[in-house]
Formats: sequence, structure tokens, C-alpha cells
Amino acid sequence: MHFQPPEALAYLAGAAEREPYWAMLLGLHPTTRWLPAAADEGRVLADMDRAGVDCAVIQGEYYRQHESCVAANDRALALHRRYPERFLAFATVQPADDRALDEVRRCAAAGAVGVGELNPYAQGFTLDSPAFLRLAETCIDLNLPLLLHVNEPVGRYYPGKAVTPLAQYYEVALRYPELTIILAHWGGGLFFYELMPSVRQALRNVWYDTAASPLLYPTAAIFAVALRCVHPRKILFGSDYPLPLYPRVSREPDLSTFLDEIAALDIAADIRDDLLGHNSARLLGLMPSDEAPAPDSAPRSNSFPPPRHPITATMSVAAIAAAWPSARAVLEAYGIPWATVEVPFWEPLNQAAAARGIGPERLERLLDDLKAAIQQDNEAP
Repeated sequence: MHFQPPEALAYLAGAAEREPYWAMLLGLHPTTRWLPAAADEGRVLADMDRAGVDCAVIQGEYYRQHESCVAANDRALALHRRYPERFLAFATVQPADDRALDEVRRCAAAGAVGVGELNPYAQGFTLDSPAFLRLAETCIDLNLPLLLHVNEPVGRYYPGKAVTPLAQYYEVALRYPELTIILAHWGGGLFFYELMPSVRQALRNVWYDTAASPLLYPTAAIFAVALRCVHPRKILFGSDYPLPLYPRVSREPDLSTFLDEIAALDIAADIRDDLLGHNSARLLGLMPSDEAPAPDSAPRSNSFPPPRHPITATMSVAAIAAAWPSARAVLEAYGIPWATVEVPFWEPLNQAAAARGIGPERLERLLDDLKAAIQQDNEAP
């Protein structure tokens, strides 16, 4: 859940220019007189008690400004200190800010058990940027899970529907197999591809939460599909509280209705217990973990492995651009994008060229031009 007491909403109402994304999400603007229902700690505790929730994990909002992140972290950590048995806190940061890593360390020392929720689209960073990669490595070093906002790539638009491709989250999991990753909102449907054995292996360090699920999917249907695609231990209950999950019924924050729908599902009692808390407790070290995915001992990498051979047509475009910066201008001259924010890391040069109308003879010229550019780099003093 999120913690949005009156003071948080009041801050956003006056900071729309500095935090336009969250102001847009909440319908806040300096000229707007209406504010969403605030949920102070008394309201949150009452709703938790009514729903039978023992402990909640507070996720930070994905702010653009470092100062906004610090204020949100302070609110969440203060709530944790007042009610250590009822609330745990994740730290939110702006990865592009030079102070982000120090803020993560500060929050971890104060009791934060993870980092999130982060949203690359809303916060203006990419999942292959040096700043984000440094953050991911810090989470590994501190043994902190990292929760990322994800959206389904199809369907209707709604405020906050981000456009970051699912493949980029997959690439983060491949790059850092030792990083514990939680993908919000069912991972935008990425879990479906775990039916492929190779993808299931690649995503063994990834969990999926159910935040905002009733706004997107019929509860019985999405749980039935997800339980066929992934191990039940990889699904974490999330609410997105205080977001109203059944707006046609009520605009008030509520935890009970979604929980009641899950409780009514025709699934085994032990799996239901896992979904509604045990999985999260294991992941956060509150319960023993006997079936967690085994950590990968492969070394981390901030970049693609350097190619061992001269450029060939079957090499990945992204790998070529990463290994030889001089090749980027050549690729651009031929109309071939190379940044991983635009292209999948696995696409080979010959396919990318063919898709842009480059036939065999011109492909050979492209290879010659790439080799010449690299040779000039090698000969430069």
C-alpha cells in the first residue's frame, strides 16, 4: 500500500510544477479545490483491522524530486517506528539524483526493508542507465528487494499507464540475477511468458504483486491464469491502497473487498495463505524460506560482454554499440537504432538491417563501414 495522509496530499497540491506526474494522478492542481480522500494512520489502521491485515508494507511514491522522496521516506519510517509490528517500509528514490544511493543507505539503516515503488517512465530514467544500474547494485549489496511499477502494454488508457516495454524489465532480471525484483501490477503480464522454460529460468529472481488488480482483471480469472504460469510462491498480495479498487461501488479506500474476493477463490488453503501474506513474509525474512528461487552466482555486469570476434551480421546490435561506441554513428547512418531503450538486447544486426530494407549487398557495406569505424578508433592515439 501507499501512505498518503493529509499532509502528503497538501504538499502535492502545492507542488504540481515540481511533481507533475503524481499531481496528475491524484487530480491535484493549485486551482483545484477538491482533494482525494486522505488516509491518515488512524484510518489506515482501522481499515487494516477491519480487513484482518496484520502487517502492511508501505511503498513510496515515484517522485521526480529527491526532496519529495526524502519526505515520503520520513513519513513511512516514522510510521514504522510508531507501529513496528504493523508497518514495514520500502524507500523511494529518484535514481537520476546523485543523492539517491545515500538515501537508500540512510533508509536501510533506519529499518527500510526494500526500495520502491519506482517508475522509469514517470521519473524520467531508463532501466539501462548508469544511475539505475548503480541503484540496482546497491540493492544487491544491501540485500534489499527492488519494486518496479509495470503496466500491461495493451488495452485502454488510464492515468498513470506507463509505456516502458516489458522486455526492459526482463533485461534487468537477466543482467542482475542476484537482485530480488518485485514487479507491480502482475508485472504487466510478463508472468505469462514464464510458461517458456528458458524465461522461467531467467525470471527466477522476479516476484509479481497484485496491486490494483480489480481495476484491470476479473479476480477469479487472473488468479487462475497466474497460478498456471508461475509458482504460487512468486505471487505477492498487493492492494495499492488507498486507491479505490471498486470505484463504481465506492470512492473510499478499502482493503476488505479485494481480500474477500481472494478468500472466496477455489484454491487450496495453503496456497491462499501464501498469496495473502506468507510469500511476502518469506521474501522479507519474516518467515523461513524453504522454496525460494536459488540465487544465481553468476557475476553481475554493467554492460554487454565484450564480443570475442570481429563484427559479424549475427551479432546483437545493442552489443555492437556497447562494445564499440564508434559504431553507433554508422548504425544511425543506416537507420538502425541501437539504444536498448529502443531495441531488444537480443536482435542481431542482420535482422535489424533486413527489417529496414537493407539487402545482402548493402549489409556487406554496412559491415565494412562498421569495421572501418572500429579500426579508426583502434588506430587513434
